[in-house]
Amino acid sequence: MIKRLFDILFSACALLVFAIPLLIVMLALRLSGEGEVWYFQNRVGLDGKQFRVFKFATMRKDSEVTGTQDITLRNDPRVLPFGKMLRKTKLNELPQLINIFIGDMSFVGWRPLMPKSFAYYPQHVQQQIIHMKPGLTGVG
Repeated sequence: MIKRLFDILFSACALLVFAIPLLIVMLALRLSGEGEVWYFQNRVGLDGKQFRVFKFATMRKDSEVTGTQDITLRNDPRVLPFGKMLRKTKLNELPQLINIFIGDMSFVGWRPLMPKSFAYYPQHVQQQIIHMKPGLTGVG
């Protein structure tokens, strides 16, 4: 309960603090590249339930079906020029503060995996992972 309260308060404060930079990034994305601002991707969360993670669109629209698909390589041609800067500075991860605020994620926890990647883990490992809410911080 205290962790959830912490997540709500700090994600709300962070969203307020970063409101102007987020709006600037949103405008820049809208005016550059392919005009897409948001990218949503299904991830595995608490109790194995899937949720949509919020990110800024940093790659071409067809990137999930071209190239290396799930893995982004250094100098990947699917990454848009402005997206490269967002990824390097990790600003593309800031929209996940919304996921924290609404309760899909926490600040601290395992990085949420795509269902396809999650399926590679043995069943006993999957059961251990899903007992905690995924987080913004982690090895990733």
